[in-house]
Amino acid sequence: MSVSSTTSTTSTGSTGGGTYGLSGSGLDVDALVKKLMAGQQAKDDALVQKKTVLQWQKTAYNTVSDDLSNFRSTVFNYKLQATLSPNKVSSSNTSVATATANAGAADVNHSLVVAQLASGVNLTSTASITTPTGADKSTLASQMGVTGSFTINISDGVTTKPINITSSESINQVVSDINSAGINVQASYDSTLDRFFLATTNTGATTKISISSSVTTGDTDPGAGFISKLNLFSTTPSSNLNSDGTTTSTFSSSTGQDAVFKLDGVPLNEASNSFSISGVTYNLTGVSTDAAMLNGVMDTTVGQATNVIVTNDTDTAVASIQSLVDSYNKILAEVNGDLSQTRYTDYPPLTDTQKAAMKDSDITAWNAKAQSGMLNNDNTLTSLVNTMRNAFSNPVTGVTGTYNSAASIGITTGDYTEGGKLYLDTDKLRTALQANPNVLNQLFGSSGTTTTDANGVTTTDTSTQGIAGRLYDGLKNTMDQLTQIAGTTANAQYDSTSNVAKQIIAYNTQITDATTTFNTMQATYYTQYNAMEVALQSLSSQSSWLTSQMSSSSSG
Repeated sequence: MSVSSTTSTTSTGSTGGGTYGLSGSGLDVDALVKKLMAGQQAKDDALVQKKTVLQWQKTAYNTVSDDLSNFRSTVFNYKLQATLSPNKVSSSNTSVATATANAGAADVNHSLVVAQLASGVNLTSTASITTPTGADKSTLASQMGVTGSFTINISDGVTTKPINITSSESINQVVSDINSAGINVQASYDSTLDRFFLATTNTGATTKISISSSVTTGDTDPGAGFISKLNLFSTTPSSNLNSDGTTTSTFSSSTGQDAVFKLDGVPLNEASNSFSISGVTYNLTGVSTDAAMLNGVMDTTVGQATNVIVTNDTDTAVASIQSLVDSYNKILAEVNGDLSQTRYTDYPPLTDTQKAAMKDSDITAWNAKAQSGMLNNDNTLTSLVNTMRNAFSNPVTGVTGTYNSAASIGITTGDYTEGGKLYLDTDKLRTALQANPNVLNQLFGSSGTTTTDANGVTTTDTSTQGIAGRLYDGLKNTMDQLTQIAGTTANAQYDSTSNVAKQIIAYNTQITDATTTFNTMQATYYTQYNAMEVALQSLSSQSSWLTSQMSSSSSG
């Protein structure tokens, strides 16, 4: 006996013997053995069918578990203030600043005057770097007259990295080495303009570009010569005599500058044009009209203010809750569908022998019923449905005022025939948000009170827990139970610990034993019939001999 797949059984074919007896008896030995083995074949097929049903159930459990996991990930977002208390920000002058706000930002009208934008350092060759003009640019030697090998050190004002240079490489290789050095400086070379460019990728008053080279005091410094030929610096390099007998030449740019502004009457500096203060992220885009700097300091008496207004984003909040309701209804419909799907116990998995005698359309129709209702009235999923309903139907203890339940903000269930489907009255939710902008955070995001017993086990009081927390924890409990029941993969090969997997393994053992028994019994029947055929053939031969002897005696 063999099994061709997990969704069908295979009837055993003959393993020996012949179609008709050797003795000429006319007995169909194969047919006789097959009839004798029919009872054993039915037992073996039943084992495989039971195993197949378990595999179908395991797949069904795993499918719903995966979907619950995805829904749980969605629910997690509704434990976060960013989802439950979204804000929106408007700017009266976007040419000066734009802004965004996180959930913790207060609903405030901020006043902003920008006197100076943050900037970095940009250096450009003041003249062509190729000498003489038109020279070959394939190497530094041919383009700029560079000789030998040397190291220069480039700094962004905070970090310094060495750049190794040889006369045989090109200026483009120098660009590549600088860009991959891991500092906030980017280089480029325009061959048409024949100019070299350096720019910091960050901004602020501490930002600058410095390039230095060191040689033994008194020797010619090829590094300093190369830097000079880039025509980037307007000032002469500083020279420093080191204790090790070397001299370092350093070319330095001017520094960048901080953003300087006045926020709600307070003068402030930031190294970047994008920064966050009190939950609001500002992106400065320009200087305010009439704003001024005096000797590097902002004149706080002048400048036209830009209003940055933070308000609750009711539209986003309503859309977010509607999305949760839709996701809830989708997973609830799936679970309710699994629970109510009819189980046709009189449609077992087909054997291969049965399939061979059926049309493809009939096989499809049969399998649809055979695989139906794998989770019909499952206790674990039934308990989950009740948990999901209770998460929304029970008030959140500790929330005072009118809005202390899902129903109070417009989330209700439909008719009992709809299995707990949720409906959202968006007008009622908007009214609640206008009355209490923090209502969603209170109802959905509350962590609830906890107690810890003598064994260190912490328990959350679900009556004080927010709706999202109830759902999130309830889904986790169900998923843990489903893992115990059917594991986390539909393939039993990779699961030997779940309840269903253990049953499948047990059936595999029984099927193996049954196959051995089947083959032994079948071989025994064939042996017996073959022995009978040999005996009959011998008897026939003896009878023929005696007949011939008697005929011979009579004729004599």
